[in-house]
Amino acid sequence: MSNFAKSMQILMRLEFSNPSLTLHKNETENGLTFFGIYECAHPDFRGWELVKQALKGKSLKEASFILYNNSDLVALVYEFYKKEFWDKMRLDEVESDLKASEIFIFGVNVDTKPAIRVLQRLLNVTVDGVVGAQTLKALNAYDEDKFNADFDSYEIAYYANLVSQKPKFKVYANGWKNRALAV
Repeated sequence: MSNFAKSMQILMRLEFSNPSLTLHKNETENGLTFFGIYECAHPDFRGWELVKQALKGKSLKEASFILYNNSDLVALVYEFYKKEFWDKMRLDEVESDLKASEIFIFGVNVDTKPAIRVLQRLLNVTVDGVVGAQTLKALNAYDEDKFNADFDSYEIAYYANLVSQKPKFKVYANGWKNRALAV
């Protein structure tokens, strides 16, 4: 079965390789973002208290460095991504690390239900945004190399549609495409 730690390492490399940007404010979001966790979308993340403490008397950049190296806080980040994305998409039941990583990385960016709907369209199964037996069977049977190329195309099309609907997201378009192609 697939390996969460491997997929999380890919996410860390793609999203969080610059410690000075681990804690920041996005132009298109309200509140802080820490390790990709939006405060406004996930106010119950257990790490927010530590983040707020680190910010006392420090700039975002200074606090970001401190928090990036806090192993207890990073463990909370891993726990968050496992529970909120990996487990909700049933990625432990995917037989391929590559397929699980593709879906995980995309799901972290767009959320679980939209990611699963995109996957289900590719697999030509019922599109309901929920991973069930039919989705898992079709996914596990899909040729891995073909899936890698096909899912990238579906991701890129999803992002292009999103940008056309919400032009303010154009600033993210190249990064989203690069992320899709990187896994």
